Amino acid sequence: MIKACSVTAMALVLSSTGAYAADPVPVIELQVQEGSGSNFSQGSAANGDILQLLEQLQREVQSLRGTVEKQQYQIKKMERDARDRYRDLDRRISAAQQGVAANGPASPAGENTGADTAATGTSAPASSTQVTDVEAYQAAFALVRQKDYAAALSAFDSFIDTYPSSPRLANAYYWLGEVNLAEQNVEPAQQAFQYVLDNFAKHRKAADASYKLGVIYKQLGDAAKAKSYFEQTVAQYPGSSAASLAQDHLK
Repeated sequence: MIKACSVTAMALVLSSTGAYAADPVPVIELQVQEGSGSNFSQGSAANGDILQLLEQLQREVQSLRGTVEKQQYQIKKMERDARDRYRDLDRRISAAQQGVAANGPASPAGENTGADTAATGTSAPASSTQVTDVEAYQAAFALVRQKDYAAALSAFDSFIDTYPSSPRLANAYYWLGEVNLAEQNVEPAQQAFQYVLDNFAKHRKAADASYKLGVIYKQLGDAAKAKSYFEQTVAQYPGSSAASLAQDHLK
């Protein structure tokens, strides 16, 4: 007479945060001849191996779940930090527009500050033969940090004329827009942001320029155009700090 021993492995499913699942382990039928001690021992050993394998798989699944949850937490924290930095910058620029002294120097969100900063007291270059485009850009941005906006406008204009092929040209146009906006020069600011959007659509400052155009049109009372630029920012630059701020305006 033959007795059948079966072991069923339940499906192992990760949490909803991961899209991992193991196929159910099929039922394993171990045919054991009654009275055969040797075969029964082999069947028991096989069952033991399967249970041990299942326990090992469960431990690995738990480990993977912990890794996924940890990575998701870190990503969310980075997104929150970036959004907070961008909002802080936006508040400072808005305060400057209203003639209120902002706390601390303004700096571009997520930008390499090494290309945007210079020693305090540096003035804009007067001649392209004396400095590199990096030095000229640093000097112009230093004036923004010092809130010497009139001098900063002149320095960025000079930079754009002197270094038309500089990899920092998009940044220069963007900050030309920001400084003009801070000085209540709405039309030049609008033109500078639009130039970034039209000529440097793939640049990291394009998302910021798109968002700022929405802000300008909102301030001008053109709700339809403001909404259009906010929606464009969200659609074309998803995941950016500018997109997050644009979504706030669309709510």
